[in-house]
Amino acid sequence: MVMRDAIKSTVETMFRFFPFPTSTGLRVVGRPGRDAPVLLTCNFDLTVRRVLRALEGLNCYLLVAPSRGINVWCASGGGILNAHAVISVLKTSGIAEKVDHRTLVLPQLSGPGIDAGRVEAETGWSCRFGPVYAEDVPAYVAAGLQKTAEMRRVRFPLGERLQMAVMWAAPMSLLVGIPLAIFRPHLLPGVLALIWAFSLFLYAFYRPVKRLVPGPVGTVRVLLLGLLGVAGLAAWSLALGHWPAGRLVGWSLGILGVALVLGFDLEGTSPLEAGATVGFWAARWPGVLKVWALVGYELERPFSLRVDVERCRGCRTCVEVCPKGVYEMVLQDGSRKSRVAHPAGCVQCTACVKQCPKEAIVADPPIRVFAEV
Repeated sequence: MVMRDAIKSTVETMFRFFPFPTSTGLRVVGRPGRDAPVLLTCNFDLTVRRVLRALEGLNCYLLVAPSRGINVWCASGGGILNAHAVISVLKTSGIAEKVDHRTLVLPQLSGPGIDAGRVEAETGWSCRFGPVYAEDVPAYVAAGLQKTAEMRRVRFPLGERLQMAVMWAAPMSLLVGIPLAIFRPHLLPGVLALIWAFSLFLYAFYRPVKRLVPGPVGTVRVLLLGLLGVAGLAAWSLALGHWPAGRLVGWSLGILGVALVLGFDLEGTSPLEAGATVGFWAARWPGVLKVWALVGYELERPFSLRVDVERCRGCRTCVEVCPKGVYEMVLQDGSRKSRVAHPAGCVQCTACVKQCPKEAIVADPPIRVFAEV
């Protein structure tokens, strides 16, 4: 069982670009009673197994909602993990007969996709947004479903970064390796070494790259790293003195090709930062978004945020769903109000705008809220 789980985790990490669905419905953790907490996640198999491991020792219920086998962040951003998915699993799982309360804990990173107000209106279940990471759920439950500031924040530690490196390197290796193995097998070891070394270096040194390499977006920064690699390769070939020009050009194009692929969505591999290359160019040429929508993914134009203090009731919803601590509560005219305290930290996830029950968070330009059937 342990070996099979390890193999599945490895494969699903290597090819997590692709959906890996598991069955939806109810999972029983421990020996829950009628007051046990009810939590929800997506039906990406790797996520479900990791959440269940994090919940070991708790007595609770876990609802697995349909997300087409895609992780919480991507499925929510794409409108797949939505209110309809939550409502369907609430109604079909039989959970209402197992507990006396009607409180559902949603993953915090599902905020961009799940219309919590609609879920509450159609089912009577009150929705709360739990921690970003499943590992924090036991402490969250022990604290009476109260989150600390640290539980709300997205992190991008080395382990997660290396998983992203593997996620990029594995499909690239497969895509390039198969034709090379057939037509140019002598090149295969070197090309695979290039792909894996570049990927692992980029994510192992993610923060220094973002801080020290110039450029407005990941594509530019990583291409600059690629050009540095090409310069090093050229110097090495000159030192050897017998590299044909064609070989040098071919390897140089290979380095730049790997750099282009890795840089394309460098920021988008984590909820840590705002949008990727598409968002950057869309701010200059909005027509880019129409092209992107043709492949089935509708992105918002970059926007700024403000709080309408007349509407704000100090409910803290924006604070609870923001993964970067953009908002803080302040006293204003004797009432607690939210304010945009750290606008530069906004990752453009839209959760605050969509979840505010009073529509007090205003995006400029306006964004779509929830477009669900």
